[in-house]
Amino acid sequence: MKKALLSLLLVAAFMPFAMAQDNSQRTMNYTDISACERYTWSVNNETYTTDTVVTFVDEAANIIHVLNLTINNPYVGTQTIVSPNCTYTWRGTTYAISGSYSDTVAASATSGLCDSIFNLALTVSNTETEVENVSACGSYVWHGDTLEATGNYSDTTLLASGCTHIDMLSLNIVSSLTVNESHAQCGDYTWYGETYTESGLYTHIESDTIVGCDTVHHLALTILVDTARLTVDSACYSRTWRGQTFTTSGDYIVLDTNANTHCVTAHPLHLTIKTPRANTLDTALTGCNGILFSVSSRSGSTNITFRESTIWDTLFFDHTWARCYDSTIVLNLTVNKSQYDTTWVNSCDSFYWDLNQRTYHSTPATEPRIAIGVDSNGCDSMHVLSLKIFKSPVISAINGEWHLNAGETAVLYPTCTEGSTYKWTYGNNQSSTADTLRIPNVTGNIDVSLEATLRYPANNIQCTDTSWITIVTFVGINGVENTQVSLYPNPTVGQLNIQSQDAVREVVIFNTLGQQVAVQQNLGTKSVMNLSNLSKGNYTMRLTLENGQTLTRKFVITK
Repeated sequence: MKKALLSLLLVAAFMPFAMAQDNSQRTMNYTDISACERYTWSVNNETYTTDTVVTFVDEAANIIHVLNLTINNPYVGTQTIVSPNCTYTWRGTTYAISGSYSDTVAASATSGLCDSIFNLALTVSNTETEVENVSACGSYVWHGDTLEATGNYSDTTLLASGCTHIDMLSLNIVSSLTVNESHAQCGDYTWYGETYTESGLYTHIESDTIVGCDTVHHLALTILVDTARLTVDSACYSRTWRGQTFTTSGDYIVLDTNANTHCVTAHPLHLTIKTPRANTLDTALTGCNGILFSVSSRSGSTNITFRESTIWDTLFFDHTWARCYDSTIVLNLTVNKSQYDTTWVNSCDSFYWDLNQRTYHSTPATEPRIAIGVDSNGCDSMHVLSLKIFKSPVISAINGEWHLNAGETAVLYPTCTEGSTYKWTYGNNQSSTADTLRIPNVTGNIDVSLEATLRYPANNIQCTDTSWITIVTFVGINGVENTQVSLYPNPTVGQLNIQSQDAVREVVIFNTLGQQVAVQQNLGTKSVMNLSNLSKGNYTMRLTLENGQTLTRKFVITK
């Protein structure tokens, strides 16, 4: 009534002015409208969101338009019920399962009123729930259905008592697995209770007694044998060497196994059994890295090691064994060298060397080396790794002002490994290399990343670590966000504290692929989430407050 009276007063006040303009009587068009939340007046194409009285003069049509507008707001009501019975009837519908329900009462399209929304958070106390955890091979039959995929399933049954019985199944479908392994072992090798002494391909089938699926393991085994230097010896009639007796000339190999390390060494022997007469023996010998020549005479045993290729001759008085006469031995020796190659590596934090299948997390005290294969000279090829491990910087925190009022200046500074240089990236690809980042006149929310770098110029390598935060601005009660929510520490290694002005109803965490990786409900205004099971990386948190407001925050997990 007051708005109608105000409209008439405005028209009465305006009419003399309008009539004075063209000395003619103008037509008045009065409109009384009710609308939901907003209304666009077709006369002037303006949109209004609050109660108002508007007057518009159409000069061309000589009409005065008056709008008396009432804006209505929707009603949203929430009710929480814990029913001691098996069922609960709400707004004409009976529910037997706990959950969240909603009922909307639509307003008449011509009434100008808004829809009324009624929400119910229902807990039915006498609902029976039975949870079953099952692992199966291939498929699993449950309640008459054949399930072939891992997942969570449920089946609801209404009992004669009127209560609801819910069967829940957590199913893990396992298939047969094939595992391939390769191993190089010095000496014998024990694998699944069996000891192997020779190189070869071996198979072991492992049955899973729980779900009935077999795992087939394949092993490619290489038994490494170290070859000692060649020993050249001579004797009359026979020679006992390393526990074995030889009666004829020839080339022999005696295998020696270390009782502690189980490493096998092959000892090559070039043996000459002399006959009891004078003779001259011309021998051509080839070895790797050195040749050991051993001969016994009446003056005693002689051991000579040749490191280079040469021709050597001498006279031995072999009178010790069964009337052997003097012998002249001429040796034509060829000594080949093993080939070495060196891999030079500078790496940050760790390095995996595929030749020995080891990961190094610090610079080794001695250069790792491994003999692989045989080169064209018949000697082992030696591979050497010259490795240096450098530490990456660690950004333990980004400090400063993260939550600001719109238009203020953000000041950020890091806590990081001493000697690091910084690169800040924020906004539309803006960057800075200053120790402290200042962003003036901040509006909206800004993602800020910090890349810390440690440089090792003498070794021509640099190592980096990256972290990022979101600067949140507040613009008042009508702004985008008026609720302060803090996450700390950020970055975190697993424990994340959440502090909010309003109670948090639910937290959902997503990874960079948009996949949901964690959820927690009813956290209150202060809580701690254990995220140590998540991998290192960047994550987004969606928070739903008790007042219905939804917020997002970003954080980083480091390991």
